[in-house]
Amino acid sequence: MDFRDVIRKNNIRTRLVIASYIFIMLIVGLLADTATHPNERIDFLGNIIAFVTFEQLPVATLIVLGLTFLGLIYIHFRGHKMMLAGMNAKEITAENASTSEERQLYNILEELSLSATLRYVPHLYILDSDEPNAFAAGWTSKNALVGVTRGLLQTLNRQEIQAVLAHEVGHIIHGDSKLTLYVGILANVILTITNIFSQIFIRTSSRGRNNTANKAQIILLVLNFVLPWITQILYFYLSRTREYMADAAAVDLTTDNQAMISALKKISGKHETNEYDHSSTGDAYRRAAYIFNKGDSMFSTHPSIENRIAALEGRKHFN
Repeated sequence: MDFRDVIRKNNIRTRLVIASYIFIMLIVGLLADTATHPNERIDFLGNIIAFVTFEQLPVATLIVLGLTFLGLIYIHFRGHKMMLAGMNAKEITAENASTSEERQLYNILEELSLSATLRYVPHLYILDSDEPNAFAAGWTSKNALVGVTRGLLQTLNRQEIQAVLAHEVGHIIHGDSKLTLYVGILANVILTITNIFSQIFIRTSSRGRNNTANKAQIILLVLNFVLPWITQILYFYLSRTREYMADAAAVDLTTDNQAMISALKKISGKHETNEYDHSSTGDAYRRAAYIFNKGDSMFSTHPSIENRIAALEGRKHFN
């Protein structure tokens, strides 16, 4: 696996996805402005241009941007805490590690953090769950964390655990937690605003409106049905590409692709033979962040194990 090539191509994909979300968000805001307070003397396209150039004040667009900003601020300070919600988790530190297993786990994470030049060790948690999995969250010394389940520690050997932790450190290095949480906020704002305006227009459809406002309303009503699919597909695509990126980071940090391959096979095998409870609070945030989740389709957060192993072995190329 060419680590630098994977990073380069996935960063390009990431920028395209983010640009798509921002474009959709602005379109929704401009359509809402055109539907609610158009200039009746100019046509539909003229109104859009007038709002873009601030010849007319784009109130709805500014509201959308304001809500997005508030959401991003909240996620920035609280997002990492959502990952631990509903879980019985024990934080492991150099001082409180009470067993050889806990000390070994902390030492591995400390070594990987040094190799990755993080300049800090992420907070480490052991989760009381039989499911073999792990996840990372945060992006600074204050909020970065790695969670590992008891089930994972019971399933993997030291080299495989090191590979999994390297994968999670890779997510932290690349800011994946921040990125996916931010994208989630963008998607939620887009869908909420579209739905609100669509409901308003449905209830006031009998009132007389000019042709420009009617066109904007119709487009927003259509988008209300289409955008949930588009935003989810974009989100899942972004999530899958970041998994390949974290796998590449694991190989780079450990200089061993076989340990990661072996870990993925063991974790996948456990999931094939067992059903695990995903009903706890915070699970919706963790599932996309876990090292393993069943794929592979346009609605999967993770690539299939077969594709990940093919990439780790250099048999799959990113075009």
